Amino acid sequence: MQEINKKLLSFDLVKDDLLRLGESEYLRPLKDTVVAMPGKVLQVVNYGKLLLLWRLQLKRTANDFSHTWRRSISSGVAASTSSTNAVELLGKAFLPDDFSNVTKKVLSKVGKNLHNQPYHPLWLIKERVKDHFYKQYIGRFGTPLFSVYDDLLPVVTTEQNFDRLLIPEDHPSRKKGDNYYLNRTHMLRAHTSAHQWDLMHSGLDAFLVVGDVYRRDQIDNTHYPVFHQLEGVRLFSNHEVRNVLDV
Repeated sequence: MQEINKKLLSFDLVKDDLLRLGESEYLRPLKDTVVAMPGKVLQVVNYGKLLLLWRLQLKRTANDFSHTWRRSISSGVAASTSSTNAVELLGKAFLPDDFSNVTKKVLSKVGKNLHNQPYHPLWLIKERVKDHFYKQYIGRFGTPLFSVYDDLLPVVTTEQNFDRLLIPEDHPSRKKGDNYYLNRTHMLRAHTSAHQWDLMHSGLDAFLVVGDVYRRDQIDNTHYPVFHQLEGVRLFSNHEVRNVLDV
């Protein structure tokens, strides 16, 4: 992998579809605002990137939230099974093999895009995060520094989900018991980090990724096999990192 002589700043927010909230709270307009809290260095990966984690914290406030930068994505029928037993998902066909374990119930969730449905609680959280970054981080020409990607397809390759994140081939996170595989080469993303490598190598150095993710889990009041993540990446030059560390 070509070494990128920049430092990587990353944070993420995992929200299990607000399962911890009661129905009345779920339907009540949220009055939260999201603030980024500085994290600490977690690890240095072996190709010269410094990985830090910022955790997002929800804080009660009475301030109104701006929806200036709203963006909605329509959804429809996402998955079906053809006569050849191939799974047709989001316009593509995937032939099953001995690794296939995705269920019809989980496939029925693909394409709902709750985080893009206006005024859904997940959409409200996403918009507040966007609003914070659009206001706090401004580029040289007065435009938002961070770009937002909330409509990337949830079907990824195993290379995107694991290999490009330097996850070893024998790592437990690859187990069939923890993931939904369409076949040996394609799966439902287990994290939005599956898109980081592609976005960085397209030339982006500051972006947010929002989307539904899929992990096999026992359903209870705090766990569900389909949930949502919001993460951000910021690449810094050596000069920029030195300036940050000197502050």
